Amino acid sequence: MNGETLKRAKAWWRRYELWALGALLVLSGGIFGYQAAMYSAHRIMLVELAAIRDAYDKALGKKDQRLETLASQTGKAAEVAAGAAQQASEAAAKAVEVAGQAQAQDLPR
Repeated sequence: MNGETLKRAKAWWRRYELWALGALLVLSGGIFGYQAAMYSAHRIMLVELAAIRDAYDKALGKKDQRLETLASQTGKAAEVAAGAAQQASEAAAKAVEVAGQAQAQDLPR
């Protein structure tokens, strides 16, 4: 091997080293950019998820209010129905009593 061949080999090796370092820098920059984009997307998704959970909690609160209102109205309706049933029972008892008295009056003695 003469000196000229050695110089050419060193020059090509330097070129290879430069291209390899450049490729590593580009690749690492791409990976870093990808990681930064994923971090940013993750933060955005966390904010959106928090908003969705907040809206869901509010909807459940409204649903609970409606259920409580419905339960109280149902309780009031049950009280009214019980009162109506009591009055109907009293009216039926009175009707039986009146019918019994009328029947007793119709009987010959």
